[in-house]
Amino acid sequence: MANGVLYSLDELLPQYAPGLWNSMPETTWEAARVQGHIYGVINQQIFPKPWGVHVRTDLLQKYNFSLDDVAHWEDMEPFLAAVAEGEGITPVLGDNLWRSQYWGYDPLDDGIAAIGMAAADTTLTVVNFLETDEFKKAAEITKRWYDNGWLPLETLPRDESQAMFRAGQFAMGYHVEKPGNDVESKNAYGWDFTIKNLTDPLIIDTAGTTATLNAICASSPHPEAAMQILELFNTNAQVYNTLARGVEGVHWVWEDEANKVMRFPDGVTADTSTYNPNGDWMFGNQFNAYYRDPAQVGAWEATKLMNDTAFPSEALGFVVDRTPIETEVAQVTAVWKEQVEPIMNGWVAWDDAAPDAMAKLEEAGINRIIDEVESQLQAWKASKE
Repeated sequence: MANGVLYSLDELLPQYAPGLWNSMPETTWEAARVQGHIYGVINQQIFPKPWGVHVRTDLLQKYNFSLDDVAHWEDMEPFLAAVAEGEGITPVLGDNLWRSQYWGYDPLDDGIAAIGMAAADTTLTVVNFLETDEFKKAAEITKRWYDNGWLPLETLPRDESQAMFRAGQFAMGYHVEKPGNDVESKNAYGWDFTIKNLTDPLIIDTAGTTATLNAICASSPHPEAAMQILELFNTNAQVYNTLARGVEGVHWVWEDEANKVMRFPDGVTADTSTYNPNGDWMFGNQFNAYYRDPAQVGAWEATKLMNDTAFPSEALGFVVDRTPIETEVAQVTAVWKEQVEPIMNGWVAWDDAAPDAMAKLEEAGINRIIDEVESQLQAWKASKE
């Protein structure tokens, strides 16, 4: 957009892609605006981050524990204690419990881990996360879990942790527990899982909404036709699935057509298929995708409901320009990794380590970052009025 290579879609969307335009609330489209204009079509998938837990169903049943009574991380502690004692395993696969959206914050820029703002804050006040009560509480819970032996002693490589989970060495993980994640977790780890979102309210922020976009080149001789193509990709399930899954009868067949469940043809696997891009998110509205597993039926409708009812951050649509603070961002990122991540991961106590970490962050320029981002936020807000 900054180089003038993208076509403004403000007029094209409602005229040539009405189905696409009306498929999302106007507040969601606001996330795609840059300097007042929309330059990219949002590919619908999960927008908010429903941080929560996925727990082995067999152990929930064995220890007579229900997720119905769980609303916060710490509500899992009786179960974790029982599993640690009864199974002799490390109960949780994870590193720390600081997930900004879970605690009510918009991170503003995923590349600047140290700052953000309360998603409901109409004053758009930027904060140093380390100084917030919520960060301290997350660190204290993580420290308790680490000291109790409920978390791994060190961060594990993905392949190793997955193999350990499959071998029964963990009881629970925590992630973005979107609808259908119980099926995805079973495919990854081999166990039946029960999942629950613990993030309330769910928050829609700019990064989550604009994670994948499709655009039209500014030099396109036929932008209207290009927009009509994007309308097809996002509203016509047959067209979308031809792109995402291939040709019916060749690359896939119906398992249950009534419920839109497909499978590979007999004798064909994901590895041997001649067309299996495995990138539904690239092509358009992922909610048009045919299901690959009968257990996933209904997940798309549930996910869209999450998207449409999530709380829009007061900074929805704002994008940080890091150019004036590139040096400070690099310095603060280095300090965050060295000084703050050990606090986050429960390796050291917040009370013991936070004061020195705060001083190091200030030396690295975090206040300069906060001032600059807050100034940009205020200018962005004024431009909308």
